[in-house]
Amino acid sequence: ALKNFKSKLSPYEQSEILGYTELWSLGLDAEKLNVAPEKFSKTSFDDEHGSYLKVLHDHIAYRYEVLEMIGKGSFGQVAKCLDHKNNELMALKIIRNKKRFHYQALVELRILEVLRRKDKDNKYNVVHMKDFFYFRNHLCITFELLGSVFLIHFLLKSCLRELEEKL
Repeated sequence: ALKNFKSKLSPYEQSEILGYTELWSLGLDAEKLNVAPEKFSKTSFDDEHGSYLKVLHDHIAYRYEVLEMIGKGSFGQVAKCLDHKNNELMALKIIRNKKRFHYQALVELRILEVLRRKDKDNKYNVVHMKDFFYFRNHLCITFELLGSVFLIHFLLKSCLRELEEKL
C-alpha cells in the first residue's frame, strides 16, 4: 500500500499503516487531517471535547469507510460506515477520548457481550454488537445497522409489541 499510495496518505498514516496486517480501505478520496508523526499526541485527532475529528470517506482502522454521521451522544458519535472487509453497512460508535467515557464504554462492552452470548439466535430484538477495537486512542464499537430508525424509536416499538402481546 505504501509503495502504490504513499502520496495519497497523510504523513501520520504512512507511519501508522505499518502496524496493520490487513488493509481494506485507505480513504484515498478523503480530505485527510494532516498530523505529522513526530507531532502526534493522544489527542491529535480529537476536538476540544475529546470527540474524534471525523472525515467523510476516510477510513477507520483501514477497514471502515465513514459515509455519514448518524448520531451523537454524551459518550461519543455514531457513523454509518461501509465495512470493506465484509462489504456491509455498519453503525460504528466512536467513544470520546476521555477517561470517564472510556470507563463507561467498557461497562457497555461487557453488557453488549452478555447480550450477544445470550441472544445467539437473534430472538430478543436487541441491537447486536459485531466487534470492538481501538483506533487513534478511541474505543470503537461496531453494530448491525438498523436503517434510519433511531434506537429510542426501536426500543419503544419493541416495548409496545411486548405490551400488546401481554394484553
